[in-house]
Amino acid sequence: LRRRGSMSIVLARRLQGFHVLLEMALRNERARPGPDDRTVTNIKKKKLAIKDRLAVFDDRRLPSRSR
Repeated sequence: LRRRGSMSIVLARRLQGFHVLLEMALRNERARPGPDDRTVTNIKKKKLAIKDRLAVFDDRRLPSRSR
């Protein structure tokens, strides 16, 4: 279990890094004269997918709250 948890942390950090790279790519594309809408949309979709995966990771890390 301990190894699995550390693997999850490594994956989360990699995803966060990839998310930052996508943000940089998005800024670069938007800064170009005549940015390609399809490229912007694809980058946004990838960023959202990563954000969703990170949210699942965060949900697993948080202890269950009783209501």
